[in-house]
Amino acid sequence: MTKKILLIDDEESLLDLLGDFVEDMGHEVELHTNPISALEIYNNGSDNFKMIITDHTMPELSGLSLISKVRESDKNIPCILTSGTAFDEIESLVQSDPNFFYLKKPYKKANLKELLDQIYS
Repeated sequence: MTKKILLIDDEESLLDLLGDFVEDMGHEVELHTNPISALEIYNNGSDNFKMIITDHTMPELSGLSLISKVRESDKNIPCILTSGTAFDEIESLVQSDPNFFYLKKPYKKANLKELLDQIYS
C-alpha cells in the first residue's frame, strides 16, 4: 500500500490546486477541507500517511493545533504548515522539531517541490 500525503485546507479551490501540485510530483494524496475530520482519519489510520501538509488558518482547529495533536502520538511524521502570516511560535517549532516545516503563502510549486525533495532526500 502506498503511503499518502494528508492535505488539509478549508479553501477547497486552494486544496484542489495543492493536491494537483503534489500529485504532479509523484505523491499520492488525500484531501480534506475539515481539519477535525482530517485529524480523526489520521488518528484512525496514521500508518497510511507519510506526511501532513496543512493550512494554519481554518475554522474549528488551526493548523498548529492540528500538528500539536498529531505530535501527541507521532513525533516523526513530517508536517508542513502553510500560512500567509508569520508568527513567533513557528520559528521556535522549526528549531525544536526536526519534522516541522513552514511554507509561507503564497508559494510557488517550485518552493513546495524543493521542500518535499529536502524532506525525502
